[in-house]
Amino acid sequence: MSQISDAEILLIAETDKRQAFELAFNQFWEPLYRKTCRKVGDENIAKDLVQDVFIVLWDSFDKLKGNEMLLPYLYAVLRNKILKLFEKDEVRLRYAVKAGSAEETLEPSSHQLLLNKELRAAISGEIDKMPSRMKEIYILKKDKDFSIKEIAQKLSLSEQTVKNQLLSAYRRLKEGLKHYGPSLCISFMLYLLLS
Repeated sequence: MSQISDAEILLIAETDKRQAFELAFNQFWEPLYRKTCRKVGDENIAKDLVQDVFIVLWDSFDKLKGNEMLLPYLYAVLRNKILKLFEKDEVRLRYAVKAGSAEETLEPSSHQLLLNKELRAAISGEIDKMPSRMKEIYILKKDKDFSIKEIAQKLSLSEQTVKNQLLSAYRRLKEGLKHYGPSLCISFMLYLLLS
């Protein structure tokens, strides 16, 4: 199937929104889905997010101008959906950790202490490999407990840039710790939330 220009899709949307939607869906679903799978690592979540992106497109057809580039627009919507998903997951995990720690006041085992030491060393190594700006943003967020807004102001960056850098930092850490066992990865998630 040949590609149809964004301008043509938007022109068709003025008279036949359904046809324009089908054209956009057929043309952009696959690249959006592949990118989302890479970002979230789960096919079902990726399908849901891409579906949400196309719902936004359907609702936005009337507002989009004829010279609008659709794929960059859809990627921007997708990026926001992914960030919201990650924020929600972080809130849920914090709640679970807080509830779990309130119920358990057991002393850590020697295995857990060793695991925590190994985790700290692995995370420290991965942080050292980050580009300097990303490392600085990560440290301000995790070690100094700055808000995204405070980091943006301190470094004269946009809040979105700070969010993107943090997301990249978390991805780097996750990738760097992938070869460790599941117990270390779970400890890593707890470390991120509690440190």
